[in-house]
Amino acid sequence: MTTLMIRQSTISCALMLAALTAGAQQLAPGNILITPENRLSVKDKDMRNAIRDWSREQLASTNYAKIVAHPSAAVFPGSVDKSAARVTETVSITHNRISDALAPVVATLHYSQPWRNNMYSTGLYAVAGEYIEVTVPESLIGKDVSIQIGAHSDNLTRWVAGGEDWRRMPDIVRVDTVRKKTTRIASPFGGLIYITASPKSDSWTADVKIARAVKAPLFIAGKTTAEQWKQQLAASKAPWGELATDKVILTIPDSILRQVNDPENVLKLWDLIVGGEMELAQIPQPYYRPQRMVIDEHIGGGFMHSGYPIMIHHSPSSRMLSADVIADPAKLMKGSKGGANWGFFHEIGHNMQNNDWVFGGTTEVSCNFFSLYMFDRLLGGRDDAHTGVSNDETQKAMKNYFAEGPAYQKWQQSPFLGLIMFRQLQEAFGWETYKKFFREYQALAIADPSGEYARGDQKKRDLWAKTFSKVSGRNIAPFFEKWGIPISDDVEKELASLPGWMPYNFPPQ
Repeated sequence: MTTLMIRQSTISCALMLAALTAGAQQLAPGNILITPENRLSVKDKDMRNAIRDWSREQLASTNYAKIVAHPSAAVFPGSVDKSAARVTETVSITHNRISDALAPVVATLHYSQPWRNNMYSTGLYAVAGEYIEVTVPESLIGKDVSIQIGAHSDNLTRWVAGGEDWRRMPDIVRVDTVRKKTTRIASPFGGLIYITASPKSDSWTADVKIARAVKAPLFIAGKTTAEQWKQQLAASKAPWGELATDKVILTIPDSILRQVNDPENVLKLWDLIVGGEMELAQIPQPYYRPQRMVIDEHIGGGFMHSGYPIMIHHSPSSRMLSADVIADPAKLMKGSKGGANWGFFHEIGHNMQNNDWVFGGTTEVSCNFFSLYMFDRLLGGRDDAHTGVSNDETQKAMKNYFAEGPAYQKWQQSPFLGLIMFRQLQEAFGWETYKKFFREYQALAIADPSGEYARGDQKKRDLWAKTFSKVSGRNIAPFFEKWGIPISDDVEKELASLPGWMPYNFPPQ
């Protein structure tokens, strides 16, 4: 029997005992067992509210000695092997303040949660119910620096998950602001340990001492050797670890990490993907922080969602499998008709969306510019990229739309129909024109950080037509209006001196 199987067997027995014990006493937020197999129904509102309040209180409590492990933590985020040694390590962390030139550009990337605190990995894990001791230099006190336990920051009391049966405890991440030199904190759920800081706070480099923690696998490209990685995996007793570059950090369960024999190559491919999407968006590289991706049993909504971090469902009980793909991105290099590769490209694309060029109905459209770009540049074409961009679906959608009569409200309700319009522009003027278009918007944000130039849907539509016409040298306002996208009279007049443009056989006959 393997170590992993023994660990799982031990957990199963412990959970069965916990469930029997809980059954013999009154069920309460502190002893309820929530797992993929033992979900908490959306109908049980009283217990869900009680758990929400209990978790909030526990995660804020400074009485670290009274925090105990929650039984659900043994399943998710998972238990630490009982033989794991508690260690004391000093971790050197460098925080760089976002540059004044980049800040107004980043401020427009709303879906990336740009001002969430930067998370700095330590390669250490806090055991559920056990306190850790963190010591920082005096210079970090009052500098908007925090200690975070746990990577799974989606709160299931909100958004889509608020209306679903819970497969894990709803709120399992603890964040404590550094207010003194030495801090003792504990979480009933445990998790990877991070030091965090506001992207806008002053730069610093500091040695942070962390005691009573457990080592967790952390591969840093260009720094960790293949032999060191093998040693880390052999010694690991923690349920989670990370693979990191200056472009991307992947938070992956131990069971999947053990399958990663060549992390350097895995990360090279992820760098290609993230770097390619940033290149299309014309976002300066190196960026102010890596994109983060975190595997989770239950997320706030969707199969994945954008943000910092990008959250990715992995739930075998719900037939959502993605952990193996994130650890082996070569699997993304084949058309999947809207499978995992489209999903990853799509969510990273959300993090690249400049809100100034996202007008009504295009939130789930313009992120797919980046999906298409990745298929073009990494996979060599769009064959089997997604059924929604297939020839048959494209022709069918266009003919039905124009047969019924174009209307902006109707156009807004169909993301793949909306994408056709932008695909026509890309096919006519190329990706380089899109890159010029994105640079124009960045220049606007730098010149006017207030964003007044793109305030409201009409201004956004007008600005789209004006800016793309400027970079392409053709008047696209009539094209927008043919699609049913309203453009103001003033902009029509302003663009009238440019030569017009319309795709051949459009609308399709």
